[in-house]
Amino acid sequence: MKNLWKKIKNFITKPYMKPLVLKNEINLKDLQKKTKSELEKLGRKVGLELDKRLTKDKLIKQIKKACK
Repeated sequence: MKNLWKKIKNFITKPYMKPLVLKNEINLKDLQKKTKSELEKLGRKVGLELDKRLTKDKLIKQIKKACK
């Protein structure tokens, strides 16, 4: 019975806890060259939901803050 609960717990919690991209793999120097759409996709991979209506500089600041 314990194993069943562990399997259920792992199934429910693990997919949401792992980021798709490691924060160390993101090159923070090249963010200025990316478009707002690319920044939004990158933010999703890190675990952020970015708003494309914001300025590019604000999007970059949010990504850098999340990667620290």
